[in-house]
Amino acid sequence: MKKFFFLTSCCLLFFSVSDLNAQKLLKKIKETAKQTTEQKAEQKTAEGIDKGIDKGLESVINIFKKKNNEDNRDNNDDEQVEMMSDGDMMTNFPENDSVPLFGVYTKFSFEPGNQIIFYDDCGKDAIGDFPANWETSGSGEVVTNSMHEGKWFSISGRNGYLPSTGELPENYTVEFDLLTNGYKDNNKHASSLYIGFIKKPNYTLAGAGGHASLKINLMVAATQSLSNTGAEGTPRINSKLNKKFKLDQLVHVSIAVNNKRLRIWMDEEKIVDAPSLLVGNMGRFIIFETYGVLPERNQKVLISNFKVAESKEDMRSQLLKNGRFSTTGIYFNTDKAVIKLESYAILKSIADFLSENPDIKMQIIGHTDAQGEDDYNLQLSDKRASAVKSSLINEFGIDEIRLTVEGKGETEPLEDNTTEKGRANNRRVEFVKM
Repeated sequence: MKKFFFLTSCCLLFFSVSDLNAQKLLKKIKETAKQTTEQKAEQKTAEGIDKGIDKGLESVINIFKKKNNEDNRDNNDDEQVEMMSDGDMMTNFPENDSVPLFGVYTKFSFEPGNQIIFYDDCGKDAIGDFPANWETSGSGEVVTNSMHEGKWFSISGRNGYLPSTGELPENYTVEFDLLTNGYKDNNKHASSLYIGFIKKPNYTLAGAGGHASLKINLMVAATQSLSNTGAEGTPRINSKLNKKFKLDQLVHVSIAVNNKRLRIWMDEEKIVDAPSLLVGNMGRFIIFETYGVLPERNQKVLISNFKVAESKEDMRSQLLKNGRFSTTGIYFNTDKAVIKLESYAILKSIADFLSENPDIKMQIIGHTDAQGEDDYNLQLSDKRASAVKSSLINEFGIDEIRLTVEGKGETEPLEDNTTEKGRANNRRVEFVKM
């Protein structure tokens, strides 16, 4: 136990110049450890406790060493430390400093388009109604889910569903959350979901006059395949994918269409990269088609947070030519400044630009939509801008003196806050060269 009391004394001395909260925490650790050890009769057990306490104190020391370093930053960074203690920033990231904050998402290369042309989270649709921004020849309804927040569009039966996007441009991205239910034990009943890319609006893939599609078999094997068909010229593709679909789990789907090229990611992993799949103007419209999805068997296919964005001038061009770049592709948890993992690629692009241009300093400006109180939105936008700054510093190694932050809340809307698309475009992060 001498080792324990020696380390405790060192810790208390070290933190005598730190804040009161640190001292209180170490005092509690010391008292708890002492009480626990005194209750043990056998020396062997006490020695085991000593080892555990040593490791725990080492972790605490590392944590507060990091905090002391942060305390030496400017006033703006002091605000970041305070926000992190409130649980408003980065709380979904690993606590171990040796693990990259974005984990497996460090291989996620999807960058969303920078101008939203369609957005639907079913927010204004009543539960049980068919969503106003979709079309079908069958039926569907807006539902809630006990495991995941928000409203969801439930599609079923043997039907086709089209988001009311109008004709899409040559270059665009699509993102949505996909959730299935009732399929973990489905080993016999044929059930599938198609995500189709068609050249004219139609409620079925077969009636669209040629299409490309990703087929997801909703059975235990959960295989996926990619194909295209129609009268247009080659190449023809019909191939099984190695990646299995995650049944009865939430999956974030990201799609990039660049003329004939189609890329699809599921969560962080790219499962499709087909340079010439979308022949003959395929992809001007998107369709979801279900086969054998039976609600009476408690089978569900749910879609939410559906976003289509046009890919216009890239980030580097905008920063170099206009001195500013705005993106809706940095995502946060609802009403929080917690950056979602799928924001990795766009943050990396910003960091790469800063690394390649070491003389450039950047202001990060947070914007919100008009939902909520003005003061709350102003504070939230500032915290989100600070979270982006913190990520660029801690995850990508950008020097903090090159970054400043500002929150503007709802004061500079780009579009009408009364529409879902308008609010989605107003929730953005802006980067301005200083």
